[in-house]
Amino acid sequence: MRRGKLRRAATLAIMALWLVFAAFYEYSAFERAENNLFDKIYQRVSPVDSRIVVIGIDDSSIARLGQWPWPRSYMAGVVDALSEGGAAAVGIDVLYDTPGAREAGEDESLALAVERAGNVVLPVLGLFRTRTTGAFNAEELVEPVEALRAAHLAHVNGLTESDGVVRRAMLDLFYEGETYRSLAYETAKIFKGADFNDDIPRDAAGRYYVKFTGRAGWYRPLSFADVYEGHVPPQYFNGKMVLIGLYAQGIAKDWQFTAIDGERPTYGVEIHANKLQQFLEGNYLRDLPKLAGFGGFALFSAAAAALSIRFRPKAGFCAIVVLLAVYAAFAYLIVKADYVTPLLYTPIFCSASFFAALMGHYADTRLNEARIRTTFGKYMAPPVVKKILDEGEDGLKLGGTRRRVTVLFVDIRGFTPLSEAAPPEEVVHILNEYLDLVASCIHRHEGTLDKFIGDAAMAIWGAPYEMESHALCAVQAAMAMRGESEELGRKLTLKYGRDVNFGVGINTGDAIIGNIGASFRMDYTAIGDTVNTAARLESNAKPGQILVSQTVSEELSGSDIRMNFLENLKVKGKAEEIPVYEIL
Repeated sequence: MRRGKLRRAATLAIMALWLVFAAFYEYSAFERAENNLFDKIYQRVSPVDSRIVVIGIDDSSIARLGQWPWPRSYMAGVVDALSEGGAAAVGIDVLYDTPGAREAGEDESLALAVERAGNVVLPVLGLFRTRTTGAFNAEELVEPVEALRAAHLAHVNGLTESDGVVRRAMLDLFYEGETYRSLAYETAKIFKGADFNDDIPRDAAGRYYVKFTGRAGWYRPLSFADVYEGHVPPQYFNGKMVLIGLYAQGIAKDWQFTAIDGERPTYGVEIHANKLQQFLEGNYLRDLPKLAGFGGFALFSAAAAALSIRFRPKAGFCAIVVLLAVYAAFAYLIVKADYVTPLLYTPIFCSASFFAALMGHYADTRLNEARIRTTFGKYMAPPVVKKILDEGEDGLKLGGTRRRVTVLFVDIRGFTPLSEAAPPEEVVHILNEYLDLVASCIHRHEGTLDKFIGDAAMAIWGAPYEMESHALCAVQAAMAMRGESEELGRKLTLKYGRDVNFGVGINTGDAIIGNIGASFRMDYTAIGDTVNTAARLESNAKPGQILVSQTVSEELSGSDIRMNFLENLKVKGKAEEIPVYEIL
């Protein structure tokens, strides 16, 4: 695959990834993670408004006043005490939907207390048999008994997200043409009167985000029994808003986990207190318009895709980090402005697009390396190509190191007469066949083909990578050349009447191995007396003969290679004769 095609493939992959993330964004695929992030960045504990008082119907009250439900005269007594103390508004989170059965006239006594106070809110509860996607239109309504309906009525319906956590609340409940606001809303409205600002941002279904003041127990509720028995002076409630509700798990499941406290359940009356304080402070969150949120995602993700494809990995990583820093600043401004929008899709896509491009760059590098190996492996030994690729620029520096190696020279005997007898095209074909055979034998026996020299070749064992028994491998390669050349030689004899064979010389010793030549043209090769001696041995070899030096014969001791000592040979460039052996 060419680089251009690979880049187009990476581009298409990132575009497909973008479409997947766009679908994720549209259908809130990361809803749970987004909810957890919302809880961490939008919810902060703050001081409790001292004007809000919570009275809990707790275990201590039940132990002192008897089994729940109590006679409604108990609640009437507390309402009278609050009214006497000058409480500004009272919200009761207890459903009185069935007639009292503990005492005669208990409903009437509570109704009179509520009427005397004039600022009491009693709850209704909407029932939904089917899931509501629009406005909250109740199919049934649980409401107080007839005697208590003169009070202010408000709904106490709660909402939870898919993970069971309260993050948003229902402001309006609709039933048979009537609109019921929430208990906290009606309490705040009674308290603030004409000063109450009901411009509350909400979605199409009437939901708004709750900014919680504190965790479970944050409002430090008073015990109902203490208020009923007069242990709390009535004047304590002067000018305050009072919420009364269940505060014992054994009575009913009137608790939920909240966005600010997902570890401990918060009782419903305290959730109402949090909502009440939010209404008093006018501190609201609002959804960023979906088009604006998606536009931001599209802008940053397109930039991430372009940067990932355009730059190489290091530069691309730096560019993505800068882009994410810009996005973090953008997200910070959105949060500071009290807007809510999905924040995870953009950084996740930016990271995913970078890694997708990184995989493309990696594949490009591997393909390019494979192409280099294949191409240059035809011009130099594959081990040399690997060394250059592994070492990078260091592998291309001029110079060498001393290393003990085995050097082999091989030459075609009888090639000159054959070239005179055959057409030039066939001569080239024959030469290529022989040299292909030579190269194949060298590679099979782990040698490095150093170079072709006309109809001769030079190979090295022990470089560029060290190896054991390199002399044995070189001799085995030479024997393979001699054996496999017989069939080719017979064909040439039949066709041209000329016999062609190999002459081989092998020597082991120290040589300088490395890049030799000019800075713009170099060869990876070996130089030194060891190389010269191997070349002299090859020049003295007869057709089909493999000559080796004394050092090679010593290296082969203990192997099953058979050899004969021929003679001490005087070779060019040597002052003394050298012992020469023939491989049988």
